[in-house]
Amino acid sequence: MSNRSRTTEAATAVRVAIDILCLNAAFCASYWTRFHSPFTALVPVLKGVPPFRSYLAAFPVATLAFVYLYKLLGSYARRWRYDAANEFFVVTRGTTAGMIALMALTFLLPSTHSEAGLKYSRITFLLLFPLVESFVWAGRLASNAVEKRLYRRSAGKRKLLLVGTGETAARLARHVRRNPTLECEIVGFVRCPGEKSSSSRIVAPIAGELDALPALLERGGVDELILTNPKLDHARVLSIVALCEKNLVEFKHVPDMFEILTRKVEVVSFDGVPLVGIRHIPLHSPWNRFLKRSFDVAGSALGLVVAAPVIALCALAVKLDSRGKAFFSQERCGEDGVCFRLHKLRTMVEDAERHTGPVWARAEDPRCTRVGAFLRRRNLDELPQLWNVLKGEMSLVGPRPERPHFVNRFREENPRYMARHSVKSGITGWAQVNGLRGNTSVRARLRYDMYYLENWSLLFDLKVLILTLFARRNAY
Repeated sequence: MSNRSRTTEAATAVRVAIDILCLNAAFCASYWTRFHSPFTALVPVLKGVPPFRSYLAAFPVATLAFVYLYKLLGSYARRWRYDAANEFFVVTRGTTAGMIALMALTFLLPSTHSEAGLKYSRITFLLLFPLVESFVWAGRLASNAVEKRLYRRSAGKRKLLLVGTGETAARLARHVRRNPTLECEIVGFVRCPGEKSSSSRIVAPIAGELDALPALLERGGVDELILTNPKLDHARVLSIVALCEKNLVEFKHVPDMFEILTRKVEVVSFDGVPLVGIRHIPLHSPWNRFLKRSFDVAGSALGLVVAAPVIALCALAVKLDSRGKAFFSQERCGEDGVCFRLHKLRTMVEDAERHTGPVWARAEDPRCTRVGAFLRRRNLDELPQLWNVLKGEMSLVGPRPERPHFVNRFREENPRYMARHSVKSGITGWAQVNGLRGNTSVRARLRYDMYYLENWSLLFDLKVLILTLFARRNAY
């Protein structure tokens, strides 16, 4: 077994051990909260306090159930991202599954306690969900820190060899370079036959041509090979997989979705003849549109109430900082290409585009005011768009709306650009939380927008909203 494999096993063991500790702490906390905390003043205990030992006896079974479901749902797989927001969603998935199983059993049992057998308080289990979620999430953040240290000390950085020198390889290399917490290092690129190289964006040496791959792997020093060129024929791909197995190198393949814009397909039968067609995106379903709109109305109404004092303070700061109105409206293209007036807090000097015409904001933009730069970094200038959402012109999450000038240009440069206008535009989006905003690649932004449209769910929307709180890259 390799040193890295042993480290992976140790890291997984640490993660499981911390989960077990956190789960049992949450179980104890739920019992204490229900029967011995000030919470009893709100919900009195009417049938006596059950002995702790009856709950303690159930802890091992409940712990095993949660750990099994966490494993089943991939919580113990080594992931590329360890930030708090993504870890929260990984934990939520497993915790929800565990609670469904426990609650199903609990609600089948009586809610009182007697000497006749085990009978549990249902309220105790209702308290259990937020406690398990918060305890395990905090434990995961701690175990992530321990895992990173284990890899750094015993295994060092993971050595990656990228097969391919195109745009996909360059993009993956940039991601690795910008995220040191991945503990990865690209040791080189392998050029494929007939491939155009993004040489200006390559951050590691070209190790050789594809024919030299056997010698490169036999030389050692590679932990993982990532095939970034989806155009290689199947025979060549299988030979690369065999080489990796022979040299104990992990193999991964970047699918076509990172190189071209994809759509999910569906297979239907027409008089016995199979036909492959493009599947409609989830938000084309009336039921899904109703769910999303309900979520938008509730979220924007609550958001306006909560954010009203913040918006007022920001507006006052804008007025005191520079001449002009605190708010401004701008025409944007939304669903089906229909234009509407988007509302924002003013972050630039008045008439900022008088001499330039329509241009995107850029880093260190001299047109930004002092207060405006602060608002942009924290996404506070977008808060007035909650009103656009409440009116039905926008959604909380979706592709960001552009001005007609840019839409007309981008639709000519990118054939599928208008597909993002098949749904309502959003205050924030999947592209934005991944750093694709401001003066960044339109093609890359479109790729993320299409991924969002094709994989939409309410949970995905919630994830984007939470990630927005932490998104700072390219916020200018």
